[in-house]
Amino acid sequence: MGADVTIAIPTFEGDPALLRRVFEAAAAQSERPVLVVDMSRTDVVADAAAATGRVDVVRLPGSRGVSHSRNELVRRAGTRYVLFLDSDAVPEPGWLDAMRAGFEQPDVAIVGARVLPAWPRRPPRLIDSVTARDWISMFDLGDAPQPVPRVMGTSYALDRERVGDAPFHETLGRRPGVEIAHEEVQLALDATRAGWRCWYAPDAVVHHHIGRDRTTWRFMVRRAFTAGREIALWGDDSIEPLPRPPFTWRDHAFRALMAPAFLAGRLRGP
Repeated sequence: MGADVTIAIPTFEGDPALLRRVFEAAAAQSERPVLVVDMSRTDVVADAAAATGRVDVVRLPGSRGVSHSRNELVRRAGTRYVLFLDSDAVPEPGWLDAMRAGFEQPDVAIVGARVLPAWPRRPPRLIDSVTARDWISMFDLGDAPQPVPRVMGTSYALDRERVGDAPFHETLGRRPGVEIAHEEVQLALDATRAGWRCWYAPDAVVHHHIGRDRTTWRFMVRRAFTAGREIALWGDDSIEPLPRPPFTWRDHAFRALMAPAFLAGRLRGP
């Protein structure tokens, strides 16, 4: 089923052992070599790929950012479907087939995986809440496949025939000196405006490994500031909210704690 799918991983160094786990789990599901863009200037990624096998590395230390690297992966894929995976997200068996099956739904151009956390330690209870999980790139909408207004950058797939060979705006996305991401939000907006849909595939499960620094309040305050700047860029009504159950006390408490940093970011602007 995956002959028309290329797994694509943009990466910048990382933990060698985790890189190997990601590469091995991806390569085991793919009929084609896994395609990796390496934005670093070291041999960490290349060594992990060589130890894994069936991984093709494109060295791109001069990348202008993640969106530039993702466009390069799309151009080099050679297949209709490109399945993106972050280099710290380990896919479960069956992930690729479940993602590919999402395109069998009518008018689907983008399919999002179910992204679950792999915590390095038990996080503070308020950090294990909906908004905090969004800020560290989780995507868990339950067991039901369904249309969604957007996907999460940790793992998603796209149909090149419907979004084109350079679908990412290279003025968006993380790059040197810019922490604002949201290139996948613009991708979803572009696809929706063209008449296509995004789809959530709950059986396509990946486990996103969260660094210890991201389970701290200091990180969350910085992330709240960046989130405020993103809202200033996109606007509150730029994209529909995700289908979620009502917030709990934990969600409201986390938002209240982060409100000052979020508002400061919003006033600062993009």
